[in-house]
Amino acid sequence: MVTPSHLWLLGLSGSGKSTVGPLLAQKLAMPFVDTDERIVQATKNSIPEIFAQGGEKEFRKWESKIIAQLVQCPASVIACGGGVILDPQNRIALSRSGLRIYLQAELPILAQRLACSSDRPLLPADQIHPKLVEQLAARKEWYEESDIQIPIGSESPELICGKILASLPIP
Repeated sequence: MVTPSHLWLLGLSGSGKSTVGPLLAQKLAMPFVDTDERIVQATKNSIPEIFAQGGEKEFRKWESKIIAQLVQCPASVIACGGGVILDPQNRIALSRSGLRIYLQAELPILAQRLACSSDRPLLPADQIHPKLVEQLAARKEWYEESDIQIPIGSESPELICGKILASLPIP
């Protein structure tokens, strides 16, 4: 089996992609990239500012642009925004350029993790759980197309990283 170039970390907000990603990248001696950070760098605006100025449509446009750039880069561990899989072109790019790893967290755990977050425009503080339910309903089918699915509870990032490493195909 040919080792794919990228490891795409997918899942809802709060599932641990940006926390587990650097650990996984370190263990595999690969670069780590966070697509949200790349969007902020490219636009010179915070995620809430992008949403305030151009809405979700503008954010998704930048997200797709960053994905298109990343598929051309050297093998990396990449933490994707939770909604990256909403765009069919992104789903194709991810599936063709690496392994998709779905961090499958329970909604109550996500709601608890995100309770104090103020930088997620699609998850207003007073609507976190219902919005997560809505997002999961819209995205679950595509998350579940991932090559690897890692159910996570309240495990440490190190333990989740270990689960991912144990699930990777050995060339």
